[in-house]
Amino acid sequence: MRRKEVLVDRNVFGLGLDDIFTAAQKGKTLTLDVGPTIFSMGVSQERSVILHWTGLTNIKNIIWLRFVVMRFHRPPIQSISCYTTK
Repeated sequence: MRRKEVLVDRNVFGLGLDDIFTAAQKGKTLTLDVGPTIFSMGVSQERSVILHWTGLTNIKNIIWLRFVVMRFHRPPIQSISCYTTK
């Protein structure tokens, strides 16, 4: 499936959820083909439930990610889709 998403540096993912959302607002937009996706679910250190999808793209070292974050404070639900490097 062809998707138009923003490219986010992979180093941002170690900083926290808020930094990922901030970086996604400043990134460069790409349109790539995304193959089948893998779904996972977990809980973060910030006590948020995170739904996560990952898929390979037609460029060897770039992957597609989607996060849906559910928190107990404002905003209660946040969603982001982006590309990053492996």
